[in-house]
Amino acid sequence: MSLRRVAVAAAAGVLLASGLAGCGAGDGGSGDGGTAAPEVASPLADCAMLAAPPSAAAPDGATPDAAPPGATPPPGVTDPPGEPQPPGGSGPPPTPPGETGPAPAALPDLALPCFTGGEPYHLADLRGPAVVNLWASWCPPCRQELPVLQRYADQAAGRVHVVGVIVGDRPEAAASLAEDLGITFPSLADPERQLPVRVGVVGLPATLYVDAAGEITYRHLSGALDDDALAGQVREHLGVVVP
Repeated sequence: MSLRRVAVAAAAGVLLASGLAGCGAGDGGSGDGGTAAPEVASPLADCAMLAAPPSAAAPDGATPDAAPPGATPPPGVTDPPGEPQPPGGSGPPPTPPGETGPAPAALPDLALPCFTGGEPYHLADLRGPAVVNLWASWCPPCRQELPVLQRYADQAAGRVHVVGVIVGDRPEAAASLAEDLGITFPSLADPERQLPVRVGVVGLPATLYVDAAGEITYRHLSGALDDDALAGQVREHLGVVVP
């Protein structure tokens, strides 16, 4: 009988250990999109600036510089032009990472919380020219690309909105990365990964270019952008030249 009790106790210990092994970080929402709206300190700006087109905030009434007709992007831009979705389309199928696919006609009507709190922001209300970047702290190319986007946001203030969407990330991890890299442009939180699904994005980082009508004119899905590539794609797909 004593040997039987020992066997039963050992089996119970195995079952308990198995149950505890399933309570890893993934179950706490670290990368599965299950996190709630963030309430953590960060250097990221609030989303109030997104309520109006960037030209409304341009200093001294300045307006974006349009690219001259027939202009070509500077060296470093190698991606082919995006193909807009025909009017009335339901959106493209997902495109594998590293490929540039057709863009949906418009930003989806998603209400996502601003990372700094406050009322959710409706993406369909965004009016460009705007650069919408999908990023996360667990994405190594995002770490490389975020400083590029911040430099452009500083240069293009009042001419082009730069907006982040933090996808499936822990608020603390995203805030820590923003602090480390000095990222201040406003970002929305997408813990459930809704936007990537709606715009056909599989991997991160991904960048969407949005015109004054709220239409997506191009999706960059082929890795981290550098300064020349970002400026060239804004020029080509949004018609804006920032000195």
